[in-house]
Amino acid sequence: MYAGGRTPVNVVSAVKIKGNIELQCLQEALGKVQARHPLLRVNVIEDDSNIPHFITQEPLGKVEVRIATRYTDKDWQKEAARECLKPFDAQHELLIRVVWLAADDVSELIFVCHHCICDGRSVLNIIDETLRLLAEPLLDIGSYTSFGSVQEFIPEKMRNSKLNQFKTALVSVIAKLALSLVAFKKEIKRNRPYLLYWKLDIEQSARILAKCKAEEVSVNAAISVAFESAFKSTGSSKFHDKMYCAVDMRKFIPQVAANMIFAYPSMIDLSLKKCKSNDFWSQARFIKEDLQEKINKMDVSGVLMYSESLMPSLAKMTKYARAEKGVHDFTLSNMGRVDIEERYGNMEVDAVYPHATIFPFGNPSTLFTTSFKGQIDFIFTSDEVFLAYDEAVLLKNEAMRLLIESAG
Repeated sequence: MYAGGRTPVNVVSAVKIKGNIELQCLQEALGKVQARHPLLRVNVIEDDSNIPHFITQEPLGKVEVRIATRYTDKDWQKEAARECLKPFDAQHELLIRVVWLAADDVSELIFVCHHCICDGRSVLNIIDETLRLLAEPLLDIGSYTSFGSVQEFIPEKMRNSKLNQFKTALVSVIAKLALSLVAFKKEIKRNRPYLLYWKLDIEQSARILAKCKAEEVSVNAAISVAFESAFKSTGSSKFHDKMYCAVDMRKFIPQVAANMIFAYPSMIDLSLKKCKSNDFWSQARFIKEDLQEKINKMDVSGVLMYSESLMPSLAKMTKYARAEKGVHDFTLSNMGRVDIEERYGNMEVDAVYPHATIFPFGNPSTLFTTSFKGQIDFIFTSDEVFLAYDEAVLLKNEAMRLLIESAG
């Protein structure tokens, strides 16, 4: 996710607020949030081997707040897409910034973080803390000490094993060799990105949630089936019958609390190829069970250990990713019901939009979903080079038809 430090690999999340906000109060709240989270105070430097490391910024700068005038309910979409594509200078700038779309009685706050310090859940934590401090400026949100290395998450016995040390060294060598063999591949220019946003109404959302509960499947599985089926039924030229589902690694690393900033998602591949039924809910159960089985089999300590051994090849991995098309249809990141309150003091939270990213490598087609105030929201991002906008709209319409009709 570091990707050389000047590549836009950002996580963008927006929240719509009814009520007055003062710039000084916002900056003071952000300062306290920054004081709580060590990764909001860092830059990234590279050592002599070009391996990046976090280092606390000195002197410490303030979180940048860019103010823009809010004219319509859709302005945030343009600003969010813009922020997805605006890189951080990781060596010199803080890896967080905020855009305030300001109007008299309604505002959007758009939070932008580099993906190398946080994931979507981290940004939601930052939003919640900022709003709580705007409502209660004297609130103590505490602090914590950052971890020095991924090694702290790996059991000592595993780290010190001679066999594991040999395996990680072998993985590093194989990676260098493999990446050298594909070094000739040319970067794919991703210069026509787009963001597509929509939401289901309360009645539709309630029917889907109730049906998922009755069928004993997750909303995540139902959405997966709806979109994979849409890719297939619309005859999409990008259909691979394979998707990736983002899994929050906090579940497997007890040292990382839910309200800490963290940035290590794991991607699990899912497919309907082996499902013998064409029934929507049977397919959803298949996806749910397949995902759970793969999560249960995950060796998180091994993943972290082998990933760390690839750091010397980071630059080549980034170059390869820029030239890679991907062999999947899309990636799903489902946050579910977000932990944001509907009121913070005199402020009412009118909407929490799904987070968004527009990655400059691999297949950028990503679906983000959240649920707030009983409504399911969606953002789909991609690039015309990989998936035409008109085709994405067609996929969205077909997937929503399948999802709504299957809910009865």
